[in-house]
Amino acid sequence: MLDGLLGRGFASKCKSLIKLIKSRIDVIRRKRNATQKFLKKDIADLLANGLDINAYGRADGLLAELNVSYCYDFVELSSDFVLKHLSVLQKVSNCPEACREAVSSLMFAAARFSDLPELRDLRQLFQERYLNSVEHFVNQEFVDKLAGKPATMDKKVQLMQDIASEFSIKWDSRAFQQMMSKPSASPQVCLLYFCS
Repeated sequence: MLDGLLGRGFASKCKSLIKLIKSRIDVIRRKRNATQKFLKKDIADLLANGLDINAYGRADGLLAELNVSYCYDFVELSSDFVLKHLSVLQKVSNCPEACREAVSSLMFAAARFSDLPELRDLRQLFQERYLNSVEHFVNQEFVDKLAGKPATMDKKVQLMQDIASEFSIKWDSRAFQQMMSKPSASPQVCLLYFCS
């Protein structure tokens, strides 16, 4: 009972949940890195073989993977931040201003990462401790990345250029971007993309 009044149960539960979250993220990160490596190689092969439009179509998938990886990294960073400030969180009944974004973002993530079930338990701990006083402090970039909005042409072309450079492929991104910007290119893009 004394532990509950002093908040020791809160700190030990947080610490054990965060350790589990971090170990799960390590496993997930290895799988995602392998997928990203495969997608990069696929795009590089398409660029090397002059199949720029196909590579452009695949860039969406890689960018989506990169966004999801960013989100897992952000969850891990937020978890580390909470862990680092656990002694402060344990001592005060209100969430310290410096911790609001991390706590709120972890609570927000709990409903969106089914492969991190410990986030739901962590959210429950935070809700019991802070009620709903931190729900409005979620990191906006994290929210945007989770939303999965389609990438712009510039982002896709930049990604393709980065991959071409990484794999030492000569590729003219400006010529490709000019071709894609022409009004008559759209039907060709659809036709070539779906027919291949």
